[in-house]
Amino acid sequence: MDTYGLLAVWSGYLFVMMSGDLYDWFDDSFLFHSGEIYFSPLLDLKKKLDGSCVSGNRNGMEKIKCDTEAVDSSIKSIFSERRDLDFAEQLWCKMKCVSSYQELIACFTLVLESLECGEIQPWIHHGSGSLLSKLIQQSCHGKMEAVSLTGITPVQMLLEIGLDKMKKDYVSFFIGQELATLTSLDCFISTSVDLQEQVHCVQKLHHMLEIMVSCTVLLQFKHESLFPWTQICIKYYRENPLDEKHVFQLPVSSALVKKFYPDSHLEVWKVDMSSGHGPKEAKTTWQVSTNPPVEHMMSNNTGLLSDSTVNAGIEEKMYFITVVKCSQVHFR
Repeated sequence: MDTYGLLAVWSGYLFVMMSGDLYDWFDDSFLFHSGEIYFSPLLDLKKKLDGSCVSGNRNGMEKIKCDTEAVDSSIKSIFSERRDLDFAEQLWCKMKCVSSYQELIACFTLVLESLECGEIQPWIHHGSGSLLSKLIQQSCHGKMEAVSLTGITPVQMLLEIGLDKMKKDYVSFFIGQELATLTSLDCFISTSVDLQEQVHCVQKLHHMLEIMVSCTVLLQFKHESLFPWTQICIKYYRENPLDEKHVFQLPVSSALVKKFYPDSHLEVWKVDMSSGHGPKEAKTTWQVSTNPPVEHMMSNNTGLLSDSTVNAGIEEKMYFITVVKCSQVHFR
């Protein structure tokens, strides 16, 4: 499962636990691994702080078999590019796959004891709002508040550092690709809102990322098109809740999609035109569709266009032409 999927799972655990509906995870009989299994990743991370950790081997490039795999692969590569992970982000990478509540507590216990004893003095990014980051800052000043690793606290701590990492990943992508500024993304990375709202903000960022990556990988669109589209998505999500089924109206010039004309047989072709200004402005929408604009319209009369009249040899398909005009009318 990818990082975004794991984050969704952990947020789901937390919100169900907050509602009081999840008890099985607290059962003492739940699988509790021996030290080497879940402590070794943390010990590796601890050694890495001293420069003695050996990086793992990278998997080779997998062959892309379909469009969905191509987009997923591109998103994964984006999140593997950052090399400035702080301690909390590296900890998320190690702990995100823990298999039990007890294992989660044991991992955080090791980290907090090491911080309190001064065995590690890790660095963290400025602006992190997680409880762990706050404890790390306190440990640097020799005084760290006591934290009880009971109830939802361990899950909340893990979700917080995961959210921090994901937000930095998305910001790094949008700014690195020159598609947005930090100011325009501020509302999505704020730590002043509750944890559930932070999860929704990350989901919005992920949806925008999927749109941009899809346009890049599948349609090969360049920066001059991606930049205004990103601004449209950002404006929508600054003002609206998450809606993965929302249809974004993204402006596309005919030159950009010209190469798709010969091979693509779209269900709907639509052109919006406007003329005039102010009270004299008129708008016209011209649409060609394989579906009738109204149910009672039959596909055997005038107003229809057949593929056979445009390109001989193609299987005949009937198209319905619909024209809608709109202009201002003044009444006295």
